[in-house]
Amino acid sequence: MNAPGLQTALHMIEGEAYRRIMSGMAPDTLGQFAEQLLDWLREAYPGAAPVTQHDVENQIRETWHRRHELIRGG
Repeated sequence: MNAPGLQTALHMIEGEAYRRIMSGMAPDTLGQFAEQLLDWLREAYPGAAPVTQHDVENQIRETWHRRHELIRGG
């Protein structure tokens, strides 16, 4: 299996971010969340394309800002 490219890696991060938000596992800040997700990606998919914390923050920013609405089911 080929290593995921940048777009695929970011999509995997977005899915994991959504899962964690819906499970109540999001930390207090976007920066902390991006760090956790980046650590998760590196551990779960060590061959994934290199991704920076800035890339992760940009990818999950909208989901992060909508987290309370998502949890409430809005």
